[in-house]
Amino acid sequence: MPSTSTADTDAFTLRWNQLDRRERKRLRRIARLGRPADGPEETARLPAYAKYQRRRPWMRAFWVWFLPGLVVTLGVASQIHPLVIGIVLALAAQAVFTRRNLRRASLRA
Repeated sequence: MPSTSTADTDAFTLRWNQLDRRERKRLRRIARLGRPADGPEETARLPAYAKYQRRRPWMRAFWVWFLPGLVVTLGVASQIHPLVIGIVLALAAQAVFTRRNLRRASLRA
């Protein structure tokens, strides 16, 4: 018998895959950017999506892979060009803000 979290994940996946591709992309973008939902349907979908994403292994271990990866990429970028260092820092900030916004969206339920 599957656990409750597995059943919840499967139910979410089925509902999510029934959505139109453009709608899925739009909801992902809204969740990543931390924007509020437009309607009651989105208000229910966004926290479910955020909770699903936060349960993924790479999100649970975010700081474990992020910090060493950032150090390595900054080392490589410093050997290439100062502009590349700025690009790496901007991408790192975007990843941290996405993690924060997903956490905030998952708590809105």
